Amino acid sequence: MITTSAQARAWLGQVGIALRYGPHRSLPLASMYAAVAGPREPERDAQRRATVLANQLIGDGNALEIACVADRVALADAALAPPLIALVRRGRTVAELELSDAARRALAFVASEPRPTASGVRAALGVPPGVWPNLADDALAELQRALVIDRGPTDVPKTGAPYLGKDGIPYRLVDEVHAVHVRTAGKLAVGRAADALLAGLGELVAATTPSQLARLLARCLSAAELDAALARRGASQRRRRTARR
Repeated sequence: MITTSAQARAWLGQVGIALRYGPHRSLPLASMYAAVAGPREPERDAQRRATVLANQLIGDGNALEIACVADRVALADAALAPPLIALVRRGRTVAELELSDAARRALAFVASEPRPTASGVRAALGVPPGVWPNLADDALAELQRALVIDRGPTDVPKTGAPYLGKDGIPYRLVDEVHAVHVRTAGKLAVGRAADALLAGLGELVAATTPSQLARLLARCLSAAELDAALARRGASQRRRRTARR
């Protein structure tokens, strides 16, 4: 049961990547809600504390929100930002990425506004209120999967859904907010980035089959790249065990 930001930071550093909200029965990923919940605690209280802690991790730069693993909204430990960016973008600038026209329009809006939110993007793209699914939300999801944007921290309301602040969740440009990580990513070859990602996902790697892991990381690594990284990881672990004998 996580109750402090220090505990949340240590936990995220241990698991590497965790679903921002509740667990998913078919995905072997850790969940922020599940990690925070006490055994007999009301669900709404656990969700509120999880939302507060997630916002603190993001606001302090210890985590970033991603959608490139299992196509789910997740929190990634900041140490994994460079390998994730390197693997998803493959050395391409934002201008060089293959993005839909709607995503480009949404990106232009995010870049031009001081505090862009989903509702603002919907209005900019001409989406009528109350329409879901819609072009704007799809465009934002596309940009987040490509690690072009992420979502920043927000205030947690005292009543109602804790993740729905009255001013909305602000979207941010990864190249601006995480410029250091982007520069570091630019120096990582695919093999090194893959090795760093698997090292940061140690518990997940140990608990899943290669095929499960391949599905989770499909936007980051090809099957061949994952197999090669797992082989290198296995060889390294064997060498360490031999050295300890």
